Amino acid sequence: DPSSMSFEQASLELDAIVKSIDEGKGELEEMLLQHARGQTLVKRCRDLLSEAEQQLKTTEVDDIE
Repeated sequence: DPSSMSFEQASLELDAIVKSIDEGKGELEEMLLQHARGQTLVKRCRDLLSEAEQQLKTTEVDDIE
C-alpha cells in the first residue's frame, strides 16, 4: 500500500516500474497495471515532498521568531 510507504520505498519501486516498462517486457495489460501503480507512487512521492516542504517553511518561520 503506497500510503504507508516512505519516499525512498516509493521511489525505488517507481524506478523498477519505469525500467520494466522501458524494457517492454511483459504483456500490455501488465504494463498498464504497472503504469497505474506508478501513478499512485508518483502521487505518494509528491505528497511526501509537499509535507517536507511545509515542515521546512514552518521551521524557517519558527527560526525567525
